[in-house]
Amino acid sequence: MYILENETFLYVNSFFANLLGYETEQLSSGKVPFHKIFQSKDLPIIQKNIETRSACLETETRYRIRMIRNDGGSLYCEVHASAAHIYGKLLLIGSVIDITEQVVAQQHLEESNQKYKSIFENSPDAIYSFDETGKFLSANPASELITGYTAEELLDMPFMPLIVSEDLPPAVQHFEKAKKGSTVSVDLRIRKKDGDIVHLNASHFPMTVNNQIIGTYGISRDITHKILYEQQMQQLAFYDTLTNLPNRKLFIDRMEQLINLSSEGDHNFAVMFLDLDRFKFINDSLGHQLGDMLLKLISERFKQNLRKTDTVSPFAGDKFTFLFPETSLEEALWHAQRIINLLLEPFDIEGNSVSISASIGIAISTGLNDSSIELMRKAESAMYHTKKFKKNGYSVYSEEMDVKAAYKLEIERNLKLAIANGELELYYQPIIDIKTREINSMEALIRWHHPQLGLVSPVDFIPIAEESGQIIAIGMWVMETACKQIKIWHDEGITPFRVAVNISTKQLLQDNFVESVIQTLQKADLAPQWLELEVTESVLLDDIDSIKETLLKLKESGISISIDDFGTGFTSLSYLRNYPFDKVKIDRCFIDDINLDMNGKRITSAIISLAQTLNMKVVAEGIENELQLAYLEQENCNEGQGYYFSRPMPVSSIEIKFKNRGGKLFIE
Repeated sequence: MYILENETFLYVNSFFANLLGYETEQLSSGKVPFHKIFQSKDLPIIQKNIETRSACLETETRYRIRMIRNDGGSLYCEVHASAAHIYGKLLLIGSVIDITEQVVAQQHLEESNQKYKSIFENSPDAIYSFDETGKFLSANPASELITGYTAEELLDMPFMPLIVSEDLPPAVQHFEKAKKGSTVSVDLRIRKKDGDIVHLNASHFPMTVNNQIIGTYGISRDITHKILYEQQMQQLAFYDTLTNLPNRKLFIDRMEQLINLSSEGDHNFAVMFLDLDRFKFINDSLGHQLGDMLLKLISERFKQNLRKTDTVSPFAGDKFTFLFPETSLEEALWHAQRIINLLLEPFDIEGNSVSISASIGIAISTGLNDSSIELMRKAESAMYHTKKFKKNGYSVYSEEMDVKAAYKLEIERNLKLAIANGELELYYQPIIDIKTREINSMEALIRWHHPQLGLVSPVDFIPIAEESGQIIAIGMWVMETACKQIKIWHDEGITPFRVAVNISTKQLLQDNFVESVIQTLQKADLAPQWLELEVTESVLLDDIDSIKETLLKLKESGISISIDDFGTGFTSLSYLRNYPFDKVKIDRCFIDDINLDMNGKRITSAIISLAQTLNMKVVAEGIENELQLAYLEQENCNEGQGYYFSRPMPVSSIEIKFKNRGGKLFIE
């Protein structure tokens, strides 16, 4: 308490003095200036109140000020003051209450509210509250942004309609847990006002007032980008980027799961390995971009026609693998045929109608010591069997295929040493002038004398040489050996004739093939006109422009070019006009038909007629009887080759077998 006259304390009680940290005498004697005990910013407030009461405008007043203690500390005080006239003097009498704790608490509360308001309004996360029924009580601006609804719209609705139906049960379950006092978190999806789906991580906790839960608070973070990124990473890790089909890693993982299931009971499944026939030709003809489009269309057709439990996966390039759970052998065969039938309808690729077939291998799980690697190997082995013997069909794996595969590996391994060990030999089969029976040329045919396997058929080792790339070295050996032999015959005084040598696609695609042929001729001191190179019809389907250019260069150098096995591949008769062929060799399958009076007979006549119109000679392969020879002679076929005249023979048997008349060889 104090009594004040003209800014001078006449009296202060001990409470007032202790409050400010002074002695009562220091304040009442005027030793402490009036303005020293008040904050400078609050002094005008005090002075105005003194003036107001002195003018008798107010007799009583109450206000709050900040006072300064003797130690420099501040106090918040509430002053109750009144004016009174005593002994003719106007005195101000007042009491002072310390409200520092109250003011500080109020300030903290206001600061806390401001902080909460700042967080509430500026947080990028949705902050909201629900009543006990799940209806919105509050929603910050981020809630509006995430949901697409205004705060006013949200405050008039419960949260349930926002939740995607599949996620509603767990969302309600977590809300109920929060109402019971738990803090819970869940990932869920909501549908925005515009229909877009948003992924949220939502946390809920109880809203408590006076120890009673009256609702829940919630904080939700938009994790859509995170979820989409994770999905994208999963797509990249487990799905093929071109076809969007499960990749090999996911395919193997699913197979491992089926293997584990199969080992626990009767749960057989089928693995299939598919290779698209002639895809390389289509890819090279249309271009790789359209080739990729074809793979996409094929993948989509597979995906749309399989069961949800089945898996199809791109294996590599033009190969696919399939997984059929709970499938017997009979069902697997049905699936394989269905896959083949799916490819019967042509694919439309930017106006190009493309037809394609497939070769399929099938392996059935046994449940006994199965492994993903072994099942894949078996299915692939069966596929290659189909590719070799059927095409556009399927084969089921058998142990016999492993025996053939082992034989194939042994052939490939030993073939690498065949040239160095002197195991290769050339046999020669004469090509006869049908009218004069004179030997016009010889075809060089390779034989392999293996020390353990005996005489290995070219049918067995030439395809392996093609696959392994050894055909380059073997083909060069054949050409060098044939050229040397031709030169020997010439030097022996035999009237010169050509020797025909078969060449492969891989040889033709060698950058230096033409130069190597010319160098071989020069090394043997042999004129180019005595060498004939035979290409099979299928060669023309691999790299048309490149091969055509190579053949033209060979032709220009004086080497004769013939097309072998004509009529068995996919080429048309127009190829005879587009390529520099000197001879056309009709495949033996058409010659066989002569005996049966089938369509092959008419095809043979057509080929002879067309080729001769284009100034090309015609050679009939596989002549075995007089009937065939007579028909060919009647149709004016130029030359013939086959067992009727002679089997292929080694050099040592040539002069014994054939009569040498005036330097020429004749069939007796």
